[in-house]
Amino acid sequence: MKEYRIAFFTADWNYELVESTLHGLKRFTDDHPEVSVRIFDCFGKDMDTPRNRSEFAVFRLADLSRFDGLLLQGNQIIFEPARAELEERIRKTKIPAVTIGCPMDGCALVRTDDCRAQYDMVTHLIRNHGVRRMVYLTGILSNGCPEGIQRREGFLKACEDHGILPEDVTVIPGSWRTQDGRNTAKEWLKSGKPLPDVFVSANDEMALGLIETLTEAGVRIPEDVMVTGFDNIMSAKLSSPRLSTVSVDSEKLDYFAMQVLLDRIQGREKRDEVIFQHEIIHSESCGCREEGDPGVNRNQFFRQTQELKRFYLMQDQMAEELFGAPDLMELMNAVERNRKIFGCESVYLCMNDYYYDSYDRDSWSENSEDFGKTMVMAACGVSERSGNKRFRGDRFETGELLPEELMRRERFLVFYPLHYTTYSIGYVVMNSISMAAKLNLHESILSFLEIAIDNVRKKMLLRQLNDVLDELYVHDGLTHLFNRFGYERYAEEVFRRFLEEEGSARILFIDMDGLKMINDRWGHEAGDEAIRKSAEVLRHSAGERDFLMRYGGDEFLIIASGKETGLKEWIEKELPRHHCGPDGCCALGMSIGEMVTDAAEDRNLEDCIQEADRIMYEIKRERKKTR
Repeated sequence: MKEYRIAFFTADWNYELVESTLHGLKRFTDDHPEVSVRIFDCFGKDMDTPRNRSEFAVFRLADLSRFDGLLLQGNQIIFEPARAELEERIRKTKIPAVTIGCPMDGCALVRTDDCRAQYDMVTHLIRNHGVRRMVYLTGILSNGCPEGIQRREGFLKACEDHGILPEDVTVIPGSWRTQDGRNTAKEWLKSGKPLPDVFVSANDEMALGLIETLTEAGVRIPEDVMVTGFDNIMSAKLSSPRLSTVSVDSEKLDYFAMQVLLDRIQGREKRDEVIFQHEIIHSESCGCREEGDPGVNRNQFFRQTQELKRFYLMQDQMAEELFGAPDLMELMNAVERNRKIFGCESVYLCMNDYYYDSYDRDSWSENSEDFGKTMVMAACGVSERSGNKRFRGDRFETGELLPEELMRRERFLVFYPLHYTTYSIGYVVMNSISMAAKLNLHESILSFLEIAIDNVRKKMLLRQLNDVLDELYVHDGLTHLFNRFGYERYAEEVFRRFLEEEGSARILFIDMDGLKMINDRWGHEAGDEAIRKSAEVLRHSAGERDFLMRYGGDEFLIIASGKETGLKEWIEKELPRHHCGPDGCCALGMSIGEMVTDAAEDRNLEDCIQEADRIMYEIKRERKKTR
């Protein structure tokens, strides 16, 4: 049986419609085992801001050449540049594609007759309720998506056909948001004008905003004014009064659109436009009796309330663990432990490799606002029954979306972008739908996660910077050997370790010969060069476990194992090979005092250093006598 890989693109700005859509897609994949669906969803709006543009970067995650067909919820992708970018990619690839609700180049269109649906609603209001004075609140009319225009046309055509006078019709621009309804109600009441017979809204969100504000002001609905909407979202079903609206079953619509796409892929469907049916819901907000079973709505409300309680308990637990995580590894452990908050069997967190490997933004590539070429499976939260092996830490090509084994196994996957401000972190992948999507909680979860991840990044970067500062604090700036602070922190520990593990310790106290002459003859820059080169000789001569420090201006100290015989002789052998001064005219020289102490002697480090220092000065005096 041939397998078909479908990519679906949407934007979750109206979460109730998208959640219903996801159920339609899931039911289709359940009914068609030959089909797998990859859903690319985000919380993008219509605003042209850097953060909003970053949301739509998830669309670029999909390598279209890896799919057999594309389904786009065009009427939800209300950010026109994102929709235009998808159109251009579809034109180039020429993959079979279907768009829902909004025409797009290269795509067949599945839509409802929005003009007819709004016409039918207004006709009902005029014929059954005798309305004459009407206010219409539009959706967005200028973003290339025709739904707002078509619904307005349906409203105006119904008014014209039924003899409504132009002076009795008011059209107010809106943008689909609940706040538009609130603002319209406030401004109307503030103006002191008589209420119209009805506020007709281009969608339910704005209608619910109208009902909320009018009711708060003491306006009775529908006795004082009627209100209608469009979409029949869950909030419309639960509102009081129950909202009269236009119903388009999004679950059935998207199931239908998937079938149209599959038929086009297989060559059975040739139409460029297919109409899906709508239904008018006559209910309380226009003066009709409530349709449907009120008990069903009450049960849905009860279930949502219980789900919210469970969610906030889980969110508190997750927030405590995420924001308490000291590093990225523990934060990813917390994500896996709190998998159930996502409401699906498996959840995968994939991070850009540059974000996963480095906490410093300055080291990231120029495309750090988008997905990189390689992803890392940072967290792999799966149920015990899923049978998934742990893919934690696996790296894979971004175009593969997930490791190959998972992509073969999972037939239904939803991808959400993760970014902090405009910096791309990666994406979260879920393999099913949960109540969290219906209640618009995924955006809250992912926002928590984005902030927590960047919080850990800042913690780790600060820790790294502190480590660098700490290293500078204990090291000499000229030679990079330990300084006095390094001596206080580490010298005694090294000394005791050699005594305990090796049975003895070796102390070398070293003083450079002729540094004053070098400074006097060639200046202090030449003197600094002599000190640096002397330090290099000691560093190359000593063992990895030895303690080396610049003890003073031209003095050095080495703490080594008592069994490390020949160290002094090796340094003295190396010195003649190194020179300083102009053209290397001056050979380096050192006087080295050496002593060894056994653990049984129980001598402290300071006594041993003084002893080595005394031996070194005796050597210097003997050399002066022989000159």
